Amino acid sequence: MDNQTLDLLAGVRLRDVGVQKVYDHNKTWVDKARSTAKALAALNGSVSIDEVLSMCSRPESVHPNATGSIFRETVWEKIGYRQSANPSAHARVVGIYNLKGTQ
Repeated sequence: MDNQTLDLLAGVRLRDVGVQKVYDHNKTWVDKARSTAKALAALNGSVSIDEVLSMCSRPESVHPNATGSIFRETVWEKIGYRQSANPSAHARVVGIYNLKGTQ
């Protein structure tokens, strides 16, 4: 393995540790948001973070990075992208997900 590959692997590990730490500190809200996401996906066929946050807003006490933990379960499949409709997202692109095996 070359140094670039090793750096990438180290970066992935650091990212995963950070995501887990944020989840651990905000578990109650993330689990509620995950349940909301699953219900919305079952009802509508797909879901994005915009729909989840409209039904399960993130309290100020929850770190903003916790939002990224919602779709970090193996049950999700990213099926596309679209621009966020949330003005505070500054028109960034968000993923569209469905529950695996429910297309």
